[in-house]
Amino acid sequence: MSDELYDKLQSMIAQVTGPYEANDDVNTAMIRHWCEAMQDGNPLYTDEEYAKNSKHGGTIAPPQMVQAYTVPRLWPPHDGREPNTLEILTELMDGSGFPYVVATTTSHEYHTPMKPGDKISYTLEFTTASPIKTTGLGTGYFLTVEYTYRNQNDEIICKQPFTIFKFKLNT
Repeated sequence: MSDELYDKLQSMIAQVTGPYEANDDVNTAMIRHWCEAMQDGNPLYTDEEYAKNSKHGGTIAPPQMVQAYTVPRLWPPHDGREPNTLEILTELMDGSGFPYVVATTTSHEYHTPMKPGDKISYTLEFTTASPIKTTGLGTGYFLTVEYTYRNQNDEIICKQPFTIFKFKLNT
C-alpha cells in the first residue's frame, strides 16, 4: 500500500531553512532575569569579577537561554520572515488531515557558551519522518527537526533535535 504523504515527507528530508536572527543580542539584563526566575546562583552568569578569572574570561549566559533569545516574536504576529521547516511541516500535516500535535522528545547538546553581545541565529533541518503509526493519542507521523544555533562567528552554540507527533484522533 502506497503512503503518498510519507513519500512526500521522505522527499523533504534534509530541507534546511534559515538562518533566522534572534530578536535580541545576548545581554546581562536578560541573563540576570533568567537567573532570578530560575534561582540559579552560578557566579559564571552574574558575577563579572568571578567570571573574569574563569576560562571564559567574563560572564556567560546559562546555556538553556538559547531558546529564550531565538523564540519568534509574539507581536506583531507576522514578522515578515519566511516560514521555517517546522512551520512548513505543520502546514503540510494540517492540510493532510493531521491537525493535532504533541511534542515527544527534545535534547540539547551545548558547544560554545553565549556571551553578552553575541548575536544568535539558528537554522532548522528536517531530519526524520516515521511511517504512519497508531498510538493511544491517534494515528500520525513522528517528525524530527534539528535546530542548530550559532553565534556571529559561525560557532555552533547548541544543537537541538526536536520530535513531534502530528496526528488525527482515532474514531
